[in-house]
Amino acid sequence: MKHIIICLLLSFSIFSITVAQDKEQKSRPDSGLVVLSTNSDEEFVGAIVSEDAREVSIRLQNGKMLIIPAYTVKSIRKLSSSTFFIKGKPVFPNPHPSRYFYTPSAIPMDKGEVYIQSVYGLAYQVQFGVTENFSIGATTTLLATPLALTAKYSIKIDEKNTLAFGGLAGIGGLLIRETNLGIGFGAFTHGTKESNVTFAAGYAWINTKEDNGGGNSPVMSLSGNQRLSKNLSLMGELWYLPEAGVFFGGPCFRLYKSKKSSFDFGIWCIGVEDKNPFIPVVGYTYNFVK
Repeated sequence: MKHIIICLLLSFSIFSITVAQDKEQKSRPDSGLVVLSTNSDEEFVGAIVSEDAREVSIRLQNGKMLIIPAYTVKSIRKLSSSTFFIKGKPVFPNPHPSRYFYTPSAIPMDKGEVYIQSVYGLAYQVQFGVTENFSIGATTTLLATPLALTAKYSIKIDEKNTLAFGGLAGIGGLLIRETNLGIGFGAFTHGTKESNVTFAAGYAWINTKEDNGGGNSPVMSLSGNQRLSKNLSLMGELWYLPEAGVFFGGPCFRLYKSKKSSFDFGIWCIGVEDKNPFIPVVGYTYNFVK
């Protein structure tokens, strides 16, 4: 039964990411396009043909020409070549492409970006983009158990492939004394900020005074994200510790509340020995600086 669940989770993670890769590629606009917003909250995407004090002429992507009175135009915003489109309409970029529910992707944070994530309202992590390629952070719980620092360095190979190396190191904290723990990993991400898949592998350890090295194990993960709409992404995340015989992960949705915040929620399976309980996972992330 455990192997069946592992295969299902693995297949889901791959399928949820790769199915829509072509959809995003076809959604990229040509350079020079703009979004024209009117006072009645209508939006038109196209190229400005002419503009004066009386009217604005815009050629839509389907070739149709519109002439809009200038006094009804609220704003004109230029689109970049990386703008993501859904059903012909541009959407704001994924505010958290550097991380899935918990697993980091190889995609770096922006320089100066700061976010905080809460899981169940009990566990927290704060991450800071030091440069365009390097970020650091800290993670703990309300009980200050454990206490750990994180770091990640990303190397952009090309537009759709990124490599990263990083780790987590810390101590047990207030409730678990004389314990140290950590993970060192390498990660490879293929895709864009809106549609990607990440494979990561590394080594995890947890050493206590009584059992030095007893909790050490290689660790592997497969994760992915697919933007479904302006406010929703589908994610898959699977962790496997072969030495310990433990796996956990499953499907998850990311609901974008705004350009800076999002809710993550899903159902994960935890496989330990012959037990495979399913648990809900809930998280909230907010970008203080983006």
